[in-house]
Amino acid sequence: LFFRPHDVDLVEECNGCIAGTVAASRRVADTRRVELEIGGERQRVEIELPVDHPAAQKSRVAFRPRRWKLFPAA
Repeated sequence: LFFRPHDVDLVEECNGCIAGTVAASRRVADTRRVELEIGGERQRVEIELPVDHPAAQKSRVAFRPRRWKLFPAA
C-alpha cells in the first residue's frame, strides 16, 4: 500500500481506517511527520499532522488515506 504522508484524513472512529501507535515524531516546517507502528509486525508508516496535534509518543492515531495505490508483494 502506497500513499503520500499528506494525503490522509485523521478519524476518530476506526471504520475501515488504519490505526497505529506513535513511534517517532519530528517537525518539518509547518507540519509534524509522525511514524506509526501498525499491525502485529509493527510495520512503520509515516503521516503528516498539524504542528498542534496532541499526538505523543506511544499514543494511538487513526487515519484513512485519501489517495493510494496497492502494489503486489512480489
